[in-house]
Amino acid sequence: MIGNTIIGMLIPLLLGAWILRRHYRFLVLYYPLGVAVSACINSIGFNFFWNILPNTRNQSFAALPMDLGIYPITGCIMMYMIQVRRTRPWPAIFVSSLLLTLIEWTAKLLGHVVYFNGWNIFWTFWSYFLPFVIAYGYSKVLKMTFPERSGEGSI
Repeated sequence: MIGNTIIGMLIPLLLGAWILRRHYRFLVLYYPLGVAVSACINSIGFNFFWNILPNTRNQSFAALPMDLGIYPITGCIMMYMIQVRRTRPWPAIFVSSLLLTLIEWTAKLLGHVVYFNGWNIFWTFWSYFLPFVIAYGYSKVLKMTFPERSGEGSI
């Protein structure tokens, strides 16, 4: 569990805070969304499609560091790249999804993730891709709901 906490939460949070050090609004706007979506997907997945080490009574507990760390931070950085660095949205979504898929594939090769009921790395990619599309859509709703005022930065 200490490995999940260090690799899944502490390192991503420190890296994310460093990357977003001048743009904390991305953490305020997108971090809670990332935590909520990640927790929902993992709750479904642990019941039907995968397990991770260490085995606990409640598998969601083992994923809590990732739900609070790498998943929402990746979404925050992706939104930063789209909105501040002017990266095109679809390539940013694709690269972010691919990055998390490669990390999970590595964990699977090391035996830390076990798939069942037909789950595979292809479905894993989609389980990252679709939430990032939701986050991008959420950013569009934010812009429509709170339009930019002249001279003040964007959301």
